[in-house]
Amino acid sequence: MCSSDLKFYLHEGFAVSTSKPTSLKGKSSYDHDPENTIPTVGGANLRIEKGPMDQRYIGNRDDYLRFETKPLAEDLIVTGKIDMELYAATDGLDTDFMVKLVDIYPDGYEAIIMDNPIRARFRHGREPGDEKMMTPNKPERMNIDLWSTAIVFEKGHRIGIHVSSSNFPRFEVNTNTGETAGENTIPPRVARNTIYHNSLYPSALTLPVISAE
Repeated sequence: MCSSDLKFYLHEGFAVSTSKPTSLKGKSSYDHDPENTIPTVGGANLRIEKGPMDQRYIGNRDDYLRFETKPLAEDLIVTGKIDMELYAATDGLDTDFMVKLVDIYPDGYEAIIMDNPIRARFRHGREPGDEKMMTPNKPERMNIDLWSTAIVFEKGHRIGIHVSSSNFPRFEVNTNTGETAGENTIPPRVARNTIYHNSLYPSALTLPVISAE
């Protein structure tokens, strides 16, 4: 058995494949309203419902992007650390980006496997001097650590990558104002956020795949 990192790229039409995008224009935009958040449905929670719950409960929302592969031709064994390289922009100084890894069953069930956000101002790290506000509407690279797991995506299933800007109450909501968390002296604002998936800004999820030599 051997392990290798395999990249799954986001594409236009909310597709995912191991081929790098060739389009120069691919991107998807949505409005993140801090007062109309995406609800938490399952995941690695403690005091609220947890586990691989069906993300279809969230419903069809313009601020919840569902990217997915075609049905897998064979089992895909994943073991190890998972990372997302997300190219994104916002029209303000700060916002959040949330990524979920989802196992989509043949009957449509969307089982959440893992999720994690990044606060844009901390895209370079959380050490003193790392914090940096966004330049409005400028694409930036976000490296999102989804931690580690071991799972088999079975033949006929699809791999889903869901992107949004909230997941409440599991994670604190970003008010999009640039204020330090907890200050709340400025009213929340709606942020226009953009996810890039083109040849210049190829957003991709990296999976550590186990295969037989």
